[in-house]
Amino acid sequence: MFLFAYILREVDVFFSFTWRDWSSTFIPGIIFAVGAVRGLSIQAIINNYLFLFLWIAHYLYFFNLSNQITGVVEDSIDKKDRPIPSGKVTLEGAKARWIIIFTSFLAIAIWMPTILPETIVSIMTTAFLCITPGGKHWFGKNNIAMTMATWALLNASWKSIAPHTYQSQIWVHGMALRTGIMMHIQDIRDIKGDAASGRKTMSIALGDWTTRLLISFLFTPLSMFILYMSRILEVAPWCITISHLVVAYRVLQINGSHYDHKTYMVFHFFHNSHFFCISDLHRSSTSRTFTVGFSP
Repeated sequence: MFLFAYILREVDVFFSFTWRDWSSTFIPGIIFAVGAVRGLSIQAIINNYLFLFLWIAHYLYFFNLSNQITGVVEDSIDKKDRPIPSGKVTLEGAKARWIIIFTSFLAIAIWMPTILPETIVSIMTTAFLCITPGGKHWFGKNNIAMTMATWALLNASWKSIAPHTYQSQIWVHGMALRTGIMMHIQDIRDIKGDAASGRKTMSIALGDWTTRLLISFLFTPLSMFILYMSRILEVAPWCITISHLVVAYRVLQINGSHYDHKTYMVFHFFHNSHFFCISDLHRSSTSRTFTVGFSP
């Protein structure tokens, strides 16, 4: 009975630390990996997806523990319901869990060495974000760290199911670059907390309105160009174009942090829908050679 209660407690703590980021980790990773299941048996798909769930859970938990242990000041302003500022988990308890998850994360990668590079990149990216000055700067935080974190997530997601193909590597690089460019959207909603924690996001460095203009009129078209070069835009050109226009329009509206948070979630909804496009593209063109696009 005690063991069962302990497990339930830890599951609850896991959800408390990670639930905000499921839309940016579990959902895209799982959807993207659908494109890799072609030709596999049902048993192989189940086994490989169970491993993928395990890896993403560690990927997500390790990042969130690291981020929230080092970001208590910011969370006490912007996210008071998180486990540490709310008192649900002590700082010492979070650190103990961090040691366990870090050890387990590395052990999984050693057990399955095909995803060791992605695990190491994930750990290094988390360290860069949480304990270096570069991780507090808008370029390092989004253009470098978010790009590398997305690369690790998508690469490991595909490789957990099946070996990479030429096409899948193109999609990984394209979506990683696109994510790093567009993730500045997340910072227009957290200006007070970012300033308190010493971060120099684009909204703080260049100003809120300038950042909104850059996102809508520079980064959004650049995102479209990357999707075009990655051969993702061709699957649903009108839907993808409209989704970008909706996000760009919402970014230009100054209606408070709650509205900006909804804009960020709208972006994630459309962002994840692009992975359905990738899965459909892979099913319909498994043997096609790409003549235009990024080289892996």
